[in-house]
Amino acid sequence: MKSLSLGFTNQSKNFPDLPIQIDEVPLLALETFPTDSHTKTHLSPEIFLRRDSKGKFIPNLYLIRDDLLPFGFGTKWRKALGIIEYLKSNRIKQVLLWGAIHGNYLASFTYIFRCFEIEVETIAYTRDPKLKTYNEQLVRGHSHSIHCYANRKEAYAAWFEKKERYQGLALPEFGIHPGQILGLKEFWENLKKEMEICLKGKPTHKGQEESEPTEKGYGIDTTPPNIRQNPQGIDSILVMEIGSGATFLSALDVFQETSVLVLGVMVGEPKVEWIGKIESIQRQLGLKTIPIPSEQILEIPSQIPGNGQKTDLPIEPKKKSISFGKNHKTITEWIADFYRNTNILLEPVYSGITVYPLLREIYEMRDSAKNNPVENSQINSGKDLYAKQNQFLRRNISGELVPVFYLHQGGQIQHLDLILDKDSK
Repeated sequence: MKSLSLGFTNQSKNFPDLPIQIDEVPLLALETFPTDSHTKTHLSPEIFLRRDSKGKFIPNLYLIRDDLLPFGFGTKWRKALGIIEYLKSNRIKQVLLWGAIHGNYLASFTYIFRCFEIEVETIAYTRDPKLKTYNEQLVRGHSHSIHCYANRKEAYAAWFEKKERYQGLALPEFGIHPGQILGLKEFWENLKKEMEICLKGKPTHKGQEESEPTEKGYGIDTTPPNIRQNPQGIDSILVMEIGSGATFLSALDVFQETSVLVLGVMVGEPKVEWIGKIESIQRQLGLKTIPIPSEQILEIPSQIPGNGQKTDLPIEPKKKSISFGKNHKTITEWIADFYRNTNILLEPVYSGITVYPLLREIYEMRDSAKNNPVENSQINSGKDLYAKQNQFLRRNISGELVPVFYLHQGGQIQHLDLILDKDSK
């Protein structure tokens, strides 16, 4: 794997610097998809890339490696450190948390707060008292006091009652608080610079002098209105999951006036329901209540194989959808294959659910380019750039596929068994 850049944030002189590392995903990752018999003559990714010098058929794909931060807590480090900055500024020394005991949120926040000598009181819940996870051990091991309930409703009621008389900071579920933005905003600003390096110095905010392409045939911007963030279009795409929504909304807040298109993938909640909460979450985070184009919020369909429809996620025949927190055999097997080819560990709740369909789009576009010379000639002539609408991929007004940056937010520590069992055999 090629490591392109290593930058450092400077959130506060009291906090450790958090690196920003961006890795280019090797084309070998495309070989994690099975090759059907009628496509055996397809060019290998390496050979195909040499014939794709202008990015017309395979986009550059980069991973922002927040998964490499300690314990795989990922972007939650940045959120938690922002809240710690708020706590220190207001001389608050204790926090009240609540959430799922097996979730990444409580595991990361209890550990990080405890490391900074903040007293942690935790109210948790689990629907399966027999389930034992590494996240649970972290929560129990780093909470100064903890009460665990049998369901979410009871846990919330206990938290709500206690927060009314709590002397410290009572954080709502997932830690939604303006302090998270303190930790994320500077991350985005530094990330802009690192993305520019990957794009060979091309600025993410284009100047007026670049508004009219000079190459013949590309004078008209054919970018669909729903992704036209500025008159000059986009030059990079930033992809991430939408869990609580804090990371996604803060990214939109920072990148809205740039040529970076931010796309969020729904995980665990229907898109239509989360859209109704956007304004409320923005207010809780202290962000501007800006409207979010629906097209920038992706909902990856998961359809039953064999029903005549395209299958976007590898699910078992009797499964109708990918459920939050559920591991499915086929997706976990694909994650193991992806790890062997790239040395990048995804997990089946967030990153695997996003990277699989993203790579599938690239894989299918590569194969389509090999088998459809008519379509290729249209792309080469600058026509019909959006004849086929993709979930993730976009072309610029020159017909080139826009580079994609995926933010790997971590969370893989609880899924090490996906690779350890296989490697030990």
